[in-house]
Amino acid sequence: MATRDPDRRHKIIEAARRVFARHGYEGASISMIAAEIGLTKAALYHHFTSKEAIYRASSRTGMDELLMEVSSALDKAGPLPIDRLRAYMHASAARFERNQDSWMSGSAIFWSTQSSETRSEVLQVRDRYESLLKEIIHEGMEAGQFRKDIDINLSSKFLLSIINQLPRWFRKGGKHSAVEIIDIYLDTYLNGVLDRETVRA
Repeated sequence: MATRDPDRRHKIIEAARRVFARHGYEGASISMIAAEIGLTKAALYHHFTSKEAIYRASSRTGMDELLMEVSSALDKAGPLPIDRLRAYMHASAARFERNQDSWMSGSAIFWSTQSSETRSEVLQVRDRYESLLKEIIHEGMEAGQFRKDIDINLSSKFLLSIINQLPRWFRKGGKHSAVEIIDIYLDTYLNGVLDRETVRA
């Protein structure tokens, strides 16, 4: 039995992300994905049994990579919650800017997939990603850097919505990079949540 080439598998996933980003899950087809990478359908089926299998691998891999990059950035950020929050947001924005097709295809068609199993797998990783952000906000409150009356759930959703809205309007080559835009929004957020007595001290 022929072995599967992991590099080709990765290229299929990348091609599928581009096709999903352009056409959505329902509009995409195995033929489109195969043509995008220059393979026959038979060669593609050697690596994936269906469009759903490709989408599952694409979504799960993308979230795993995002979680890994954010975790790595936090490891280097040091102990201060403000620095850790900025590292989290920077890493997320940088990931988006480098992988817009992956981000767009994952966020745009996540809820349209018919497979509850696929959705459950991705949600597990996404929940770990969001939990890191909630932990940072909690650390900031405990350290006295952030106000004690912050709603952690709403605050984390607000920050994530900033990142998730980027695909709707952000275009490379503009005045600001994605990370610079995140800094502008993050400064506005911090202006509202910082404990002013602690900052002055």
